Amino acid sequence: MKAWPLLLSATLFFACGPHPEPTSNEAEDTSSAGEAFEPVAPAGKVTVSFPVTDTTEIKILFELNGQTKEKSFELPLAKDVEEKDLYRLVWDKPNSCYIGVLKQNRTTRYYHASVDDKGYLQINHVGTPPAGVWQYAENRKGLGKVSVSAKAKLEDTYKKNLQSGRIIADFIVRVIPLASKDSVHIYAEFGGANRTISQAVPAGYKAGVLASADKPAECFIALERDGKLLNTVEIKVDGGHLEINNLR
Repeated sequence: MKAWPLLLSATLFFACGPHPEPTSNEAEDTSSAGEAFEPVAPAGKVTVSFPVTDTTEIKILFELNGQTKEKSFELPLAKDVEEKDLYRLVWDKPNSCYIGVLKQNRTTRYYHASVDDKGYLQINHVGTPPAGVWQYAENRKGLGKVSVSAKAKLEDTYKKNLQSGRIIADFIVRVIPLASKDSVHIYAEFGGANRTISQAVPAGYKAGVLASADKPAECFIALERDGKLLNTVEIKVDGGHLEINNLR
C-alpha cells in the first residue's frame, strides 16, 4: 500500500468532482501488523466466482456448519488480469474470512464473511479491514500485484488523440528517466494542461505506462518486477480535464 510511496503528497485534480471512495489503500501503513499476522485454519469454506461475460459482478459463497450463504456485489473489476490475481482470502478466525478484490483502478475492496450474533451467516462490504488483514493480503499475499499478460505491456510513452468534453487534443503520458535510478519523472498533458510528478522506483523494478485500448482516456503508471505489475498512479482525462490520482 505505502511500501514505496510516491513523491506526491496528495491526489492532484485538474477538474472538480467527488473525492474517491475511501479504500484500504488510503489507510496509514504505520505498523508491521501484516508481518505479525498469521491466518487461522478455517472451519468453513468461501468460494469466489466471476460471471464469464461480466466484469462488474462478484459472487461470494460462504459455507459453515451446514449453513450456506451466497451474495453478489456489483464492482468494476480489474481488466486484463488473470482470475487468480483478482482476489485473496484471509481467515482471521475459524468462522471469519475477509475477501480482498482488485478493482478496475487497481485499488482494493474488501468483503467480510462472518457469523452474526444470532448464529446466521452474513457477507458484507467493509470499508477498511483490520490492518493485519489488509497488510497480509496486499504486502505478503500480493493482492494488487498482477501477472503481466500479453495485453498488459509497459510502455515508456502513451499518446492518443481524443475528444473529452469540448476539447480535442493529444493525451500524452511519458516516463522520463533520471540520473538516479531510484526514481523517474512522469509527465502528463492534455489540452494545454500539463504536470510532472516524481515516482519512486525500488531496486529491481521498472516503471512504465500501462494503457488499455478500450479505455483510451485512462492509463496507469505501474511498477514491474518478476512478471508482476503494481499500479501506483492513475492518469486520465475526464470532461476535458486532466486528473492524476495517487493509488498508494
